[in-house]
Amino acid sequence: MYLLFAWRYFRGKYAFQAIQIIVWVSVFAIAIGTAALITILSVSNGFTSVVKTLYADFYADVRVTPKEGKYFTITDAQFSKLKSIQGVQAVSKVIENRALLMKDGYQAVALVKGVDTNYGRINQVSKYLKRGSYAIGDLDKPMLLMGIGIEQKLGLFQNEVGDTVQMYAVNRSGKVITQLGQLNSLSAQEAGSFSVQQEFDDQYVFTNTAFAQYLFDLQPNEISAIEFSVPMQEDKVVTAIQEILGPGFLVRNKYQQNIDLYRIMQAEKWIIFCILALVMVVASFNLVGALTMLVLEKQKDIHVLNAMGATAWDVQKIFLMLSAVMALLGAFIGGGIASLFIWLQHKFHLIKLGGSSFIIDYYPIEPMVIDYVAIMLLVVFIAILAGWIPSRKAAAKIYEGVGNQ
Repeated sequence: MYLLFAWRYFRGKYAFQAIQIIVWVSVFAIAIGTAALITILSVSNGFTSVVKTLYADFYADVRVTPKEGKYFTITDAQFSKLKSIQGVQAVSKVIENRALLMKDGYQAVALVKGVDTNYGRINQVSKYLKRGSYAIGDLDKPMLLMGIGIEQKLGLFQNEVGDTVQMYAVNRSGKVITQLGQLNSLSAQEAGSFSVQQEFDDQYVFTNTAFAQYLFDLQPNEISAIEFSVPMQEDKVVTAIQEILGPGFLVRNKYQQNIDLYRIMQAEKWIIFCILALVMVVASFNLVGALTMLVLEKQKDIHVLNAMGATAWDVQKIFLMLSAVMALLGAFIGGGIASLFIWLQHKFHLIKLGGSSFIIDYYPIEPMVIDYVAIMLLVVFIAILAGWIPSRKAAAKIYEGVGNQ
């Protein structure tokens, strides 16, 4: 019944045509705020999804590192058990440490990552090749796959791939390794370059495990980490790895490896939501004005309802419902506009990103059901907030009528 009265008041004719205009202005203010909120949150989701995809391609599903120290030793028996865990698709030994790379007077400090032939099934860096090919070589002929940031620092991007790079690292005794075999210098050949994102491009260089072990003066079974490809049953695999290796190791999935990043991205999204929610609350002031004018317009109707037995609370609920009708109508209109724009942007990439160094050349956009639900709850809150004072004034008209009697 309350909804019926509210709808009739919303659709009815008014003595002053300006009231009708003010009502629709209030509705469209909510619609514009809703559309903006959904669109901006969807763009935020799109960028978050792109970043997560890049990190998912670059980081292993599960990574094992020692709790203390930089390196650890693993036996062949332990490694065989790790490979036989149900759910593990691929496993690779990894060696990571920093080294100085030099070429014709140019130099760059890089995070050298030694990997084996299985690593291509764990890390998808091969999808992001810019020059050359995915090759890491062997101990006798080491090859380097480097980020374009490192490549530019060494001045290699101007030449064809295949240039020889000198590499220097500190060994266990603190001495600088200067030659492979004859203690003069270590060298490796560039095989190609990749571009994932600046964080990776400016620091990572891939080579083979044997060469990395020699470069950093390690024993054959001495490594920095073990990385796994685990398409399914990740939790069970993590538990099984922990049981095999014991408590002295950290076994982390992709989320745990980058927990700060994911928390920051989630926090940024909801900070944006809160800021735009404040804008929506300010826009609701139009709704307060429109409802106040409607209460003044419907004074006679209020007294008639009172004469028919309606209480002050009944009248208040009618105008609260009227506030909800106006707010929700605006939300549905805004949601429709935003959904149409999201579809057009996703389908035709109407709005482009400036520059040419991005992975994609358009604004990514990804709507989420939770965003729509959160915005609808916000609109309901705004409707109650905006409608409370005018509805109280409407209820007061009944008390005024009783007092006059």
